Amino acid sequence: MASPPKVRQTKKQIVHQDITTAEQLKQFAQDNQDITWLGFDTEFINEKRFYALLCLIQVITEHGVYILDPLTLPDLAPFLAMVEDPSILKITHAGENDYRLLNSLYGTYPQNLFDTQIAAGFLTFTYPISFQKLVASELKVSLNKSSSVTNWEARPIRAQQLTYAINDVLYLPELWRGMTAKLEKLNRAHWCQEEVDKWTKESYYQGDNLESLFKSTLHTQLGKQARIFSVRFMAWRLEEAKRRNITKDMVFPTKKMSMVGKAIGQGLPALRQNRLISDKLIQNYGKLWIQLFEAPMTEEEEALFELMTPWTEETPEEAISAEFLYLLIRERCFKAGMAHSIVLSKSGLRSRHKSLSSGWRRELLGDSLVNWIQSKQLVAFDVQGDRCIVNFVDET
Repeated sequence: MASPPKVRQTKKQIVHQDITTAEQLKQFAQDNQDITWLGFDTEFINEKRFYALLCLIQVITEHGVYILDPLTLPDLAPFLAMVEDPSILKITHAGENDYRLLNSLYGTYPQNLFDTQIAAGFLTFTYPISFQKLVASELKVSLNKSSSVTNWEARPIRAQQLTYAINDVLYLPELWRGMTAKLEKLNRAHWCQEEVDKWTKESYYQGDNLESLFKSTLHTQLGKQARIFSVRFMAWRLEEAKRRNITKDMVFPTKKMSMVGKAIGQGLPALRQNRLISDKLIQNYGKLWIQLFEAPMTEEEEALFELMTPWTEETPEEAISAEFLYLLIRERCFKAGMAHSIVLSKSGLRSRHKSLSSGWRRELLGDSLVNWIQSKQLVAFDVQGDRCIVNFVDET
């Protein structure tokens, strides 16, 4: 395993190389053609945008620290090739957002990954954990995070911003080295690898499709036609946000979408009577919404509608059983000295999430607990003095 670089530091600023031209980026790639690992982080702005604006890429390798400026570079191909190179290990903290950003902007699929936040989930009780807290607990270093919401689009970049940005990668190699040793000692390195490997799959970056939109309406109590409209409405909002490069909520607020779904069947007059839906939106899009509501179902919509399991309200027995099962998961993780939140969410538990079928989660929890979670068995409690007896009952 390669050793972390020794980074020379002056009184004012850590020594680094600015990469702002195509020639400098080409030289960066040549200087690092022999590397086996690199750490990186990104700074971006996504407020009021559908497509985030990538403003900075911080990179650390065994040869030094680099600041890539996407706002001035004509393209990032040499760096993106490194991200996709399976012979180079990429080290990140909470890298999911970075990889999703690179995929949405450039179609990048990363290979050979290690993530310190994911690793921390297998080594501590805290997940997700901030980079600041992780560096403090693992390396006893205190970081100043006051520039976390700074304007990364502004140029020139201030010294304080540079220090913040560089600190986000400076400690990645040392964290990787120390946390890998701990994972290997606990025989959990393959667990961590399995968890980050999902970021390498093309399927992980697929956007909202018709099936996912239908699933998002499962818990509504809308009728068939209103539910079909809601799916079409969400699809329209998504495409409009992409076209205008604004957030979906700027097209139409999420919290008000159900209002349209409930009123659309009664026509435009019913929409206009709702004071929470602006007249301007109805004027601009009302007729389109009516068309979305009245259009006949397609064969694909009909098939997906029939495929989705109808929503039913959870019974008290089901709620108690789910809480008990989740408590058992937490207890298993507590004994293992790791965070329960990396295993499964409560919503994932209630849906008998397929991630439990194989892999590290099944290895951790054991076949018996996983089989019980995925079964339809409920529990009933019988308190007898200082004892509580748990009985298994079949769901009727």
